Amino acid sequence: MKISCIPRDITGTRVSRRLRKEDFVPGVIYGKGKTPENISVSRKDIDKVIRYHGENAILELSLNGKEMDVMIKEVQKDPIQGTVIHLDLYQISKDQKVQVYVPIHLLNVDLLPADSALVRQLDEIEIECAANIIPRNIEIDVKGLKIGHAIHVSEIHFAQGITVLEDNEAVIVSLSQSRVEAEDVEEDEEDEEVEPVLIGSEEDEK
Repeated sequence: MKISCIPRDITGTRVSRRLRKEDFVPGVIYGKGKTPENISVSRKDIDKVIRYHGENAILELSLNGKEMDVMIKEVQKDPIQGTVIHLDLYQISKDQKVQVYVPIHLLNVDLLPADSALVRQLDEIEIECAANIIPRNIEIDVKGLKIGHAIHVSEIHFAQGITVLEDNEAVIVSLSQSRVEAEDVEEDEEDEEVEPVLIGSEEDEK
């Protein structure tokens, strides 16, 4: 995705606050053998990039008429509002191999047994691949996972050109019996549908 940015000659907390009020996000571009450059980008543009391409997105960045390929290396967010407050961008070539952490997205959690608890051990997997084939996320279907069983890194299929840097025997998720005892359930709730418990992530998985 192509976006434009402007140089940021003056730095500091006060300047960064002013930029954010004007709907810009301060950031820095760096790379191997490159002198770091302070920049600012439109909040609208960067929000769109992250929404549709994820936090490992490759951007075609325009700065003072010069175009370069950069990868989002780090996103800092406001702990309360969740808005992006700073970006670290790393200049690359699209066929350059990079090491990144890709988030895991679980599918069909709602189809697991109602008396089960899904325990997440990993929220992301570290991989190495060319910058232009970085997946936005890794989808794992937990439908059919039985109580007492687990899904390991070695069971996940990755596209050609992707090298997994995690331990193949590492557990991603496991399914166990729910700790909720029958006597803890109110009698008037006996006929209500019970959702499986998801442990280890604050995000709702579908």
